[in-house]
Amino acid sequence: MDSNSDSEHSHSSGHGHSHSGGHSHDHGHAHGHGHSHEHGGCGGDHGDPDLAGAASNQGEDEAKALSEVIAAFLFYKQYTVNGGIYRRLHHLDNLSERHRSIISSVGTIDKIKNAEKLVRENQQFLLSLVHASTIDSMPDPTDSESGFKLWSKRFFEFREKSGKPPVADQHMDKVYSVLKQFVRDWSEEGKEEREQTYGPLLESLESEFAQVTPESRGDLRVLAPGAGLGRLAYEICCRGFSSQGNEFSFFMLFASNFILNSSEQVGQYTIYPFVHQFSNVVRAEDQLRAVQIPDVLPSKLPFPQSAEFSMTAGDFIEVYGGDEEKGQWDAVVTCFFMDTAKNVLDYLDVVWNVMKPGAVWINLGPLLWHFENVADESSIEFTRDEFVNVVKQFGFEWDEQQFKECVPASYTANGRGMLQYTYRSFMSVARKPR
Repeated sequence: MDSNSDSEHSHSSGHGHSHSGGHSHDHGHAHGHGHSHEHGGCGGDHGDPDLAGAASNQGEDEAKALSEVIAAFLFYKQYTVNGGIYRRLHHLDNLSERHRSIISSVGTIDKIKNAEKLVRENQQFLLSLVHASTIDSMPDPTDSESGFKLWSKRFFEFREKSGKPPVADQHMDKVYSVLKQFVRDWSEEGKEEREQTYGPLLESLESEFAQVTPESRGDLRVLAPGAGLGRLAYEICCRGFSSQGNEFSFFMLFASNFILNSSEQVGQYTIYPFVHQFSNVVRAEDQLRAVQIPDVLPSKLPFPQSAEFSMTAGDFIEVYGGDEEKGQWDAVVTCFFMDTAKNVLDYLDVVWNVMKPGAVWINLGPLLWHFENVADESSIEFTRDEFVNVVKQFGFEWDEQQFKECVPASYTANGRGMLQYTYRSFMSVARKPR
């Protein structure tokens, strides 16, 4: 990931989407829930005066969480323009005429003004994204007669009466992260990063079931927790397996619902994911560049008759820790996920629970323990070697031949930026004894 990416793996919740026929280093764990909806978008009433039913239908905590997420997406333009663009222009206005003339001559002022235009374009994309998940309660923002402006005004008036700020800074960081997550999972530009992480996982999975042709893999069920925007689960399904992604973050769920269910053609949407990054930039055009998504059409799966693709929403432990999921999965594939746990032993309990005897668990990622420095949260941090020994003590059969100590990988990186972060990730394969 680049210097400005938030390092949060995403665990929120919402409602799932399913197609029959990743991580967000954004795992915000603000709330928990364990429902898993397939076949349909994130519908229903989501948060504010018109959304009174949300609290009774989904629980008050969940309705509040939805309201926070919707507020962040809706307030993106105002937050970014007022706090970033206008602030910079105001500082330039206070410079001496000589300094301002020099700055103007090299194009800096034009760059900032162009950035404002692109932020406004991002906002239109984000409004469509939110509407796709709140279609029953939020008027269509693209329809001037729908009453969206009045609805939005009432939404923030309601938040103000409740004593809430328009949006929390950490939630806006997640909106910025979602835009970069689209690059990682659903753009041509993200292909190299996907090949670093998804590539080895998919290769190992196919090797595990090499004796089964892709056309005949539909009865093999593969679970991908911490699915982010769903690309890894999609790629698994493209190889003939019936795959299911699980995600906890409302930010990621809104975004995955949109890209998976609202895309009708390749390159349908244009976003400007790096427009907020003013440091470590080589050229203005790098910061202002457009990215088209998706690079493939998610609805076009190669084996629609045999392989199912679905996404579930909710906490991994709550959704998959019960008896109904026991021994139901032929493989579990985790990417940048295990370190999102407060207690990774709880995750291992669930991985063991869902696996059939003889099933395989393939893992790749770093150990950026997400709750290490979170106040009032418990956290257990293992070294890599400690983690390996813990896995072995659980009873997993560790595949020494497939263990890779260092798999260099970036996460939502700006490939043109002057500062690059690279994780020295590890990759492991383990099996549940027959």
